[in-house]
Amino acid sequence: MSIELITLLYFVCLFGALFLGLPVTFALGGTAVVFAAMVEPRALLAVPSAFYSTPWNSILVTVPLFLFMGSLIRYSGIADAAYEAVYKLIGHIPGGLAIGTVQVSTIFAAVTGITPPATITMGQIAYPSMMKYGYNRQIAIGAIGAGGALGALIPPSVPFIFYGLLANASIGKLFLAGLLPGLMLATFYTIYIWLRCKYQPVMGPALPADQKFSRSEKMRSLLGIWPFILLIFIVLGAIWGGIATPSEAAAFGATSALLINMANGRLTLKVFKDSLSTTVKLTGMGLWILIGASIFLNIFNTLGSQDLITEMVLAMPGGTTGILLLMMLIILMLGMVMDDWAIIMLCTPLFLPIIEALNVDKIWFGVLFIVNIQIAYLTPPFGFVLFWIKSILPKDVGWSDVYGSVGPFVMLQLLGLGLVFLFPEIATWLPELFD
Repeated sequence: MSIELITLLYFVCLFGALFLGLPVTFALGGTAVVFAAMVEPRALLAVPSAFYSTPWNSILVTVPLFLFMGSLIRYSGIADAAYEAVYKLIGHIPGGLAIGTVQVSTIFAAVTGITPPATITMGQIAYPSMMKYGYNRQIAIGAIGAGGALGALIPPSVPFIFYGLLANASIGKLFLAGLLPGLMLATFYTIYIWLRCKYQPVMGPALPADQKFSRSEKMRSLLGIWPFILLIFIVLGAIWGGIATPSEAAAFGATSALLINMANGRLTLKVFKDSLSTTVKLTGMGLWILIGASIFLNIFNTLGSQDLITEMVLAMPGGTTGILLLMMLIILMLGMVMDDWAIIMLCTPLFLPIIEALNVDKIWFGVLFIVNIQIAYLTPPFGFVLFWIKSILPKDVGWSDVYGSVGPFVMLQLLGLGLVFLFPEIATWLPELFD
């Protein structure tokens, strides 16, 4: 059997298993084991190696620590206080509550590093508030989804950690590279919501006059966001200031989140247990996907398929630009059927030899990769964020409402991706500044 046919069948079996509903890690690992047994039995030695070596990579300790830090913030109710502050500060302007949802999600992203906490928390807090004041469902759900998706891009981003691990790229530089694109997208969302609600007040009316607050009330409400600011300063300040490695900063952040909740009297047994449970579940999911992807790719390389893919892609017309655009399209399409961590585990090792052959900056490519994954979060039919939103919204909110809400925000994400593609300095300026 030719290597071309083996490679084709390899991917056909993988996606067939995914579409049948098999868990990602078993689809990856199972496909690899079957092909190794049939074509190259010696490649099966990669299986025990992946189980033993993968979980012991030192950089992976950052994942449960950042997840634990974010879970403590989510379950303790600190996000409620932050949203209340935004409600008082900018609720009086058109679309203010939706803008506030994006802003709080941005801050939340800078603490959690993943998308579910902000999406779920803001869906539970912000959606009822916006409905109460007559907001259109489209703008309300879209703001929650787009804001939640920022967790993949704004540091300390767990997807960046996985990409950096697989690409052998600096985690600190990736965090720096993701900051400006993340803030740029948050600004795009804010401007869009404000303009839409200004010229179509029915989409997001300002709070009524009797709901306006005094300056002293607004100032007091700002105290509600101090835990966020402190954690951001501790984690990112330690990394970017050269004081600590990402692993050490994650430990500082998790410890600080515990102490902050203790000081606020919010660290109940339920908050602690829920935070630990969420951390263990998400970390376990990530490790299993990483193990499955490691088996898949090791056997893929042993069969010689990686060399074939690299040669085929490099021979394509369009040069570097055409190849990068093709990669972005592949990531976007995979995002419609796979979760973000699985895409990173699968595509990074496949794309990395091509990126190195083209002499493309791995940091810049990493930002393009994660921005594209963020778009996939909101892209039907799979769109992870869409499923999270649907799961926590009232039953009268249908799938048509959810799918119909994200179109403008996906267009803004594509605009952001295009700008980072055309102007790499948006991603590379900060890493070069702190180098």
